[in-house]
Amino acid sequence: MECNLRSGDDVIVVQPQCPDNMPALAMLYSPWQEWEAVYELPEAIRRGTIFPGLDKPFLEGACSCV
Repeated sequence: MECNLRSGDDVIVVQPQCPDNMPALAMLYSPWQEWEAVYELPEAIRRGTIFPGLDKPFLEGACSCV
């Protein structure tokens, strides 16, 4: 059985011929972000975000599960 997915705007529409037991490709948890103080423009550009709460270090290879 072929499952056709078509993209519509920013929603993926699953066609009726898709099996109900098709595994999920990904799951997302995204909490509401509260507004907070922001970086000044030069600092925000340097850090890649205006929000200090999202300014996290990139730890390449930090996950030992991979």
